[in-house]
Amino acid sequence: MNKQFRYSILSASLLLSLSANAAIEEGMNYHGYAKAGIGITNDPVLNKTAYDWANTGSNVFRLPGNTYTDTSAGRLGNESNWVEMHFDYGYAAKNDMNWGVNANIVYGTELALDEFYVVADGVISTNPSATFWAGKRYYGRVETFLTDSQPLSSDGAGFGIDNIDIGIGNLYLGVTRNLYDEGANGAGPAGGDDDSGEMIAFSTSLRDIVLAENLSLNLYANYGTYMGPNRDEEHPSGNGTYKDMNPDGYQAAAKLRYGDWTNWDELFVRYSRNATGSLTRGSWEALATDQFGAFFQGYKELTDSVRLNYIAQHENAKFDEEARARAGTQLYESNWNTFVVRGTYVWNERTSTEIETGYEFVDLKGVNKSDDGTNDGYKVTLAQNLHIGGSFWDRPVIRLYATYADMNVESKVYDRWAIDGDIPMGSSDALSFGVQFEAWW
Repeated sequence: MNKQFRYSILSASLLLSLSANAAIEEGMNYHGYAKAGIGITNDPVLNKTAYDWANTGSNVFRLPGNTYTDTSAGRLGNESNWVEMHFDYGYAAKNDMNWGVNANIVYGTELALDEFYVVADGVISTNPSATFWAGKRYYGRVETFLTDSQPLSSDGAGFGIDNIDIGIGNLYLGVTRNLYDEGANGAGPAGGDDDSGEMIAFSTSLRDIVLAENLSLNLYANYGTYMGPNRDEEHPSGNGTYKDMNPDGYQAAAKLRYGDWTNWDELFVRYSRNATGSLTRGSWEALATDQFGAFFQGYKELTDSVRLNYIAQHENAKFDEEARARAGTQLYESNWNTFVVRGTYVWNERTSTEIETGYEFVDLKGVNKSDDGTNDGYKVTLAQNLHIGGSFWDRPVIRLYATYADMNVESKVYDRWAIDGDIPMGSSDALSFGVQFEAWW
């Protein structure tokens, strides 16, 4: 399972969102995001797969059955090393157009060219904000901050037109195929040969619909279908053709946002049919028949010194007999929920203290009632920060942290690739100490 590209941090995506549909500054530009650190624990490992993935030494907490986030109950003091290096080249404006090339080199456990695409605005003289693009990129992402997840995305290689001004909002149209060599062409029960096809996602969204002052709405509708030379060939699993193993998928979603940069709330809901949160990146998640996702998150500056981040996040997935055969699981239904609150007290421009607390539980129902169970746990992190400035967005920052996690495991029915075997059943806990830096530029 190739999880190293699974999630990008919101801050890096924010940098992209601020620039992706704007004219690229002429000449060579460089920006990016990085986080890295070291942790120490003397307690038995809670989750060996998560511990090895993070590669920090901290005793990373991730509940079995949670395939939606890399860690459970919040990311502070409970995450991996990661770097993104974005290189952009903007051509001199010509004929009232702006053209540019974007590249993104990432490193988690190995180096990879995650994005490489061309953008152009001003091509449609009557709609100059419309931006054409072609290549491979992160696309159509909806992000969470405290849990570092993407409840909606169509990452991949393809083409599209973004930011088309249609009066009531901005229209985005894109076509992408699997970027990460997963799903039909990689890991998982639907894996195939090098010449296999892919899920092709047709993504549409209408964004920035202004409903009232500081209140906006985004609407999303995506469709995916399997295309490729082996579409009608029998799959090695014996469960039908490659097309049968990758049925057409649909997504419908909406995001409502209220506030400004310093005080905001965001509500997102999504329904998926034969799809997860992504039509192009689903190999680590079992492909459910029906899946419903939602989150409510926000950020508040209560005083000049006190800040509050919060999120409540939910995913419900149901599997019929065909979905279980495709996914190689005996799971009938999963209900995942996580609640995270992070409070920050800013002492001065140089230092601040953060406390993040989170609780998570996964209710699992199997075909066999003996597999039913609830996995739950909580995590508390105390971090003392040293930083270049006292505002929320100021980076770099160095964090000295202590993280305590406690969990109880009743079921491993969601274990598709026998990676949960080392996770202890019953109750266990762990304490970690560490130092981490985070920076963007």
